[in-house]
Amino acid sequence: MSKRQILCALGVLIIIFLFLGLPSFWDKIIAVLSGLLIIFISYNLQVDQTADKTADGKENETFVENRQ
Repeated sequence: MSKRQILCALGVLIIIFLFLGLPSFWDKIIAVLSGLLIIFISYNLQVDQTADKTADGKENETFVENRQ
């Protein structure tokens, strides 16, 4: 599962938890844990995207000289 799919699934779970009628203690715990998980995944998602680019904004590509 990609990180974007995990973020979408967490969003759906948060919406479902709103309608389950759980006690407020469990509701707060689930909200805090899912929020922290979303923050962690989204931070790592941005780090992965910036690591794939060089200083000039282009993606890293391996240069291969064509020898025929």
